[in-house]
Amino acid sequence: MAVTAFVIPPLLLCVMLALGRYEERMLGEAFQEPVAEPSRERRLRAVPDLPAHEPARSAAPEEDRRAA
Repeated sequence: MAVTAFVIPPLLLCVMLALGRYEERMLGEAFQEPVAEPSRERRLRAVPDLPAHEPARSAAPEEDRRAA
């Protein structure tokens, strides 16, 4: 009984991995898309600062700041 509990799960895992490899091998050649070269261009954007005349807003309301 213990042998069955320790042998069957790894055996099933190996079967699933083998089927996955088989599927990749069979379908991989037919559905293989050309890999595009990664872009060298940066896609980051600068976030503008708040204007100096506007005070920064806090997440806590005025009442909560006074109580603390």
